[in-house]
Amino acid sequence: MQKILCIRFSSIGDILLTTPIVRVLKAQFPHAEIHIATKASFAHLWEGNPHVHDVHGFDGNILKFAAELRDQGFDIIYDLHKNLRSHVLCLLLGKLPKQINKYTSARKTFIKTKVNTLPGHLVDRNLQSLGLQSDGQGLDYFIPAASHVNLSDFGIKAPYILFAIGAAHQTKVLSYPKMIELLDAIPQQVVLVGDDWDEKIGYRLATLFPEKVLNLCSKTSIAQSASLAQQAAMVIAHDSSMMHISAALKHPNLFTIWGSTHVGLGFTPYKTKFTAIENTNLPCRPCSTQGSNVCPLGHFNCMNSLDLSAIKRAAQAL
Repeated sequence: MQKILCIRFSSIGDILLTTPIVRVLKAQFPHAEIHIATKASFAHLWEGNPHVHDVHGFDGNILKFAAELRDQGFDIIYDLHKNLRSHVLCLLLGKLPKQINKYTSARKTFIKTKVNTLPGHLVDRNLQSLGLQSDGQGLDYFIPAASHVNLSDFGIKAPYILFAIGAAHQTKVLSYPKMIELLDAIPQQVVLVGDDWDEKIGYRLATLFPEKVLNLCSKTSIAQSASLAQQAAMVIAHDSSMMHISAALKHPNLFTIWGSTHVGLGFTPYKTKFTAIENTNLPCRPCSTQGSNVCPLGHFNCMNSLDLSAIKRAAQAL
């Protein structure tokens, strides 16, 4: 039986963006075993995926990890990360991998000149560079049954709005005053999710709006947050992992907020309906491919002057 290894170490959103590749590979090689190599902390993202035979978690020791993978005897390797670590791993495995094309030059040109020559969505670019044909479907994410959230356990009453308030970098996140402006205009209960970094902001927002806002930042797992997103009447997310999780769940009422990054980079929700909220009048956007923690020009107008009326209207119409 043929064995295929797909390498993608991190992070949550980027891993989810590789799920269509794995699904297409399984359809093309139905009798093959497809294995995943990823950081141990992200192995749970593949739980319940019917296209995956096994997940191998990397704990930091590349020599030990390579030895374990060599014992599997893989026939084909797909390097879906294409960084130094994945290069080293492939060398240690003694296999010439099939690799994605990151279009690094085109990305840098877009940031520097604002001229976009990137050919479509990241997922489609990756499939094409690997010689694979898209199946026209979206991302995959499967919520484990044990992670399903009973709303009554948290005192949540439908219809509610889920707001994923964080992202990997600060220039991808609404400023605190803009969050207050948005929450003040929403009549429904708003459930906040995020990590430890977001918890303090969530606490302050819940203190300002005690009858409306429930702060669950750092209190739910990723899978539990996904369950809350699935049951929400609306999801609001930045360019973040929760945006991609909601896209994988095909949420019908998904609003995405964009700051320093740009929809033209190809990281938008894949093969699902969404509404993008971005400031299209700024000549400085995009200033980064993945976000940064400081506005290069110091004004942060991509977020500070963002028009949120579309989200407000949609919430008030629920």
